[in-house]
Amino acid sequence: MLLFARSGEINTEETLKIALDELRRNGGNTLLISSTRGNSAMKALELIPKNVRLIVVTHSQGFKQPNTNEFSSELRQKLVSEGHVVLTATHALSGLERSFRREFGGVYPSEIVANALRLFSQGVKVCVEIAVMAADAGLVRCDEWIVSCGGTGKGLDTAMVIKPANSSNFFELQVGTILCMPSAYSS
Repeated sequence: MLLFARSGEINTEETLKIALDELRRNGGNTLLISSTRGNSAMKALELIPKNVRLIVVTHSQGFKQPNTNEFSSELRQKLVSEGHVVLTATHALSGLERSFRREFGGVYPSEIVANALRLFSQGVKVCVEIAVMAADAGLVRCDEWIVSCGGTGKGLDTAMVIKPANSSNFFELQVGTILCMPSAYSS
């Protein structure tokens, strides 16, 4: 496992290279990444070989403000035209519960899980969350290992090998290995 000295988009290219190396080693052909505005997706398009299917998970519609999506519509069309997938869906580890927290206060189960995963890093939480979202959308199988990439703020800084689960069976999800992530420790 590689620990980056800092978190964030400075690690995007290296994270993608590590993820693609893992796919090559294990004969995989699907790379799952998060991308809010499209920058990580554009970098992935530059690096992925023709035989790799890219699944890009974006923020949900209305995440920042009603009736809007932060992801580039032009890039969405380009990805789809090249045979890749862009998934825009409710976040598995917040979604409706965030609304309850804002309205009534308190903490709810999905947010507890999200915060427990953030103990490792924000990217670990994102990798798990997008794997569940992709499984719920039928884009990845729950009986196969995948490579999932997420990050902290902008860009990618975490890559993991995960056996996804549907949200209704969340505790069947398995983490095979963490390939890279930012270190919380600094000397």
